[in-house]
Amino acid sequence: MRWLLRWHKQRKAAWQAMTKLEQRRRRVRRKNRARRFGMITLFIAGALALLVGLPWLVWRGPYVFDAKYIDRKALASGSAALVTGLRTAVVAFTAALGAGIALLYTARTYRLTHRGQITDRFTKALERLGSPEIYVRIGGILALEQIVQDAPEQAATDAARVLGHFIRHRAPRAAPWPDTNTPGTGPGPGPLPDEPAADVQAALTALTQTQSRTHVDPREPLNLHGLHLAGANLNQADLTQANLSGATLTGANLYEATLTGASLDEAMLLNASLYAATLTGADLYTATLTGADLRAATLTGADLRAATLIGANLRAATLTDANLSTAEMTGANLQAATLTRAKLELATLTAADLHAATLTRADLTEANLHGATLTGADLHAATLNWANLCGATLTRADLTGADLHGATLTDARLLHTDLSTSRSFTAGQATSAITDQSTIMPSHLYVSVGSGA
Repeated sequence: MRWLLRWHKQRKAAWQAMTKLEQRRRRVRRKNRARRFGMITLFIAGALALLVGLPWLVWRGPYVFDAKYIDRKALASGSAALVTGLRTAVVAFTAALGAGIALLYTARTYRLTHRGQITDRFTKALERLGSPEIYVRIGGILALEQIVQDAPEQAATDAARVLGHFIRHRAPRAAPWPDTNTPGTGPGPGPLPDEPAADVQAALTALTQTQSRTHVDPREPLNLHGLHLAGANLNQADLTQANLSGATLTGANLYEATLTGASLDEAMLLNASLYAATLTGADLYTATLTGADLRAATLTGADLRAATLIGANLRAATLTDANLSTAEMTGANLQAATLTRAKLELATLTAADLHAATLTRADLTEANLHGATLTGADLHAATLNWANLCGATLTRADLTGADLHGATLTDARLLHTDLSTSRSFTAGQATSAITDQSTIMPSHLYVSVGSGA
């Protein structure tokens, strides 16, 4: 009985949804009919006004508007000039109005002709895409690229959709592991290529140029989900909101690319070049960026949870408000990087280089910083609860207001380090660390500096 009630409710909800949709459609149809009726009425009224009003204005206008200057008895003399002048002005105005209407008609004809030309170009480009010859396919791609860049929004969006389908059809599917191949819509089984085919690369370039994305409907983001695009050249590409989830971009060139809001979860970016790339708000959950070049990249608010950044170069990168919880960053270069308010709970930063990095208010709870270099790092108000700082170098680090509760500082170098305002710093931590006369201890501690462990 319950399933029958659920079925009835579902049917009722579906009927209500269909009813609402039909009501919206009826409203749209009524508006369109009213608009057409209004235009027809306006056209008829204008035509009648011209047919009736213009002859009257030419014949009787002078006697109405210039009556006080016209002497009907002496019309053959000076008054005739007033009549002729007004009539000439009316005729000139009518001619100008006709020229304007003709210009509008010409513009409409041009738009229709241009639309027809776009349709012809689109059809010919589609025919070329189906050719077995690669150079013919590339010609079709270039033709579609011109449509994307020159045509109105709808035609440009349609051309972009075709190019996207072409890439998804021609590119192989990304393999779950580097040495295997997963069957997909692309080429058959076999070793995956180190770089995309020439026609696939041409389509990628056509789709991701800034001038191409300008005319494409922003509600139509690029979908490259799960594709193998190793070695792709996406230099300065516009991949805003693009779907690259599970894609393989090993060794890809993404120099100065824009990936704002892009989905890169589970993507493979091994040794990829992302120098000065913009990844603001990007989703890089569990992505692999081992050995990637992210120098000067912007990752503000990016989701890098459980991401792998072993040996990645993040020098001078901006990771403000980024989420790096449980990220693997062993040996990563984070010199002069900005990690203000970044979340690094349980992150692994073993032997990472954080020289002069900004970690103001960063959360490093239970992070592993064993052997990390934090010389001159700004850890103002950072949370280091239960963090592993064994063997880390904190020389001249700013630990003002930092919370060191439960942190392990065995053999950590605290030379020229001011700990006077740090929180939860204990005598046990002080004696296990490497200190000297340059180390400033909190006032409540009385240990002999220079002890070491």
